[in-house]
Amino acid sequence: MLIRKSLDYLKEWHGRETGRKPLLIRGARQVGKTTLVRILAEELGAELVEINLERPWKFTSTLANLDPFLTIEAIEFEMNVDVDPGRSILFFDEAQACPEIFPLLRYFYERTPQYCVIVTGSLLEFVLREPDFSMPVGRIDFLHLAPLTFEEFLLALGEGKALEFLKGYELRDDFPGHVHDKLSQLVRLYSIVGGMPEAVSTFVEDRSFKSVERVKSGIVDTLRLDFHKYHGKADTLLLTKTFDLVPNLMGKKLIYSRIDKTRKSADISKAVQQLCLARVVAKVFKTSANGIPLAAERDERFFKILFLDVGLCLTQLKLAPTEVDRVEEINLVNRGTVAEQLIGQELYALSPLHTEPELYYWVRERKASSAEVDYVIQGPAGQLAPIEVKAGSTGSLRSLQIMVAEKQLNLAVRFNSELPSVMREQRRTLKGNVDFKLISLPHYLVSQLPRLLQGVNEELGMNHGLHG
Repeated sequence: MLIRKSLDYLKEWHGRETGRKPLLIRGARQVGKTTLVRILAEELGAELVEINLERPWKFTSTLANLDPFLTIEAIEFEMNVDVDPGRSILFFDEAQACPEIFPLLRYFYERTPQYCVIVTGSLLEFVLREPDFSMPVGRIDFLHLAPLTFEEFLLALGEGKALEFLKGYELRDDFPGHVHDKLSQLVRLYSIVGGMPEAVSTFVEDRSFKSVERVKSGIVDTLRLDFHKYHGKADTLLLTKTFDLVPNLMGKKLIYSRIDKTRKSADISKAVQQLCLARVVAKVFKTSANGIPLAAERDERFFKILFLDVGLCLTQLKLAPTEVDRVEEINLVNRGTVAEQLIGQELYALSPLHTEPELYYWVRERKASSAEVDYVIQGPAGQLAPIEVKAGSTGSLRSLQIMVAEKQLNLAVRFNSELPSVMREQRRTLKGNVDFKLISLPHYLVSQLPRLLQGVNEELGMNHGLHG
């Protein structure tokens, strides 16, 4: 099963005896929103009443009455179905075509909570951000759907043993070389195929990079074709140019002039924001990282860009799959931006499914001692965990060491393609002496990072030494 984590969340939501609200699934085009609902109905043995709101329906004339009983009765008559609260899932797809459905969701919750109602669609964020739109706050549950993670990719490939190993691994355990080699090869495959469900399904069927590239190119073209649907006066040419350049601009602060020196910053900013609303890209905001929550000190003027999917990113960069598959150190592909996208995408997916994902980085811009750390997350017990995605020796982690010293942190994380290790780092920096635990992990362990950090944090709390 491809979308296991999201499906488990949906089953828990569906099974609630009390407090179940209508569910709004948000996510980019082709991440599997509609397929997920169909799989849910199939696995539960439920009757799916699927309504594509891009089609003209007569029952939509009842929506303004804000009476769910009236709307259900009209749906039953028009579709010649029975919507049974005990066994039916009422599924409104492509809801962006009919925003009138959203006010009714409040009354589904307040007057007919026995009915199972799911709403989804493409480009929903544009509707939700309209100034005259009012979301029934507190009356809707959310599910934020992203591309498949690396671990879901393993499930799709039938690599259950590999997944079992990852979930059971502890940093104190020995790590067999042959296991490391296989997992490294699998994470390289994931960086090529990516997590878009159609691309993964295609690869599972024939293991052909050529077929996968054809699918991914089609997805990229579909995303481009969507530009004319964007609400407001979208500049299609500027959107296309921004979209095509994003993979080349990842890994560093976005400067609008790098997209087009002849256009106003406000116009480029609008194009970037429209791509964010479409969930094609996400902003990784700068944070001062003086404590939690990280969002409290984010600076929205400064941000990096994260693309929707690492596989699509490679397609956009026109990197040959066979060449990437042979590279032993992913951090060296396209100057490290592919590995940074891979880790960022996986960190993004670690957010609870019901919350809007957020990701941050840290930077200090000074002439003599500038420093930048790729990502900063909240670790166990509320402490900060800086993360670098970098090849090479620990001596090259200058920015990480500066941040550790400045923020007085006791641990940091580095992702590369080597075997996992935990080392004590003691160095003198411009900010003074640093003494911290450096957790060095291969890329394929990123989904297990919270659990591994918890283990290190517990040992630090007990004053136990760890040896690399």
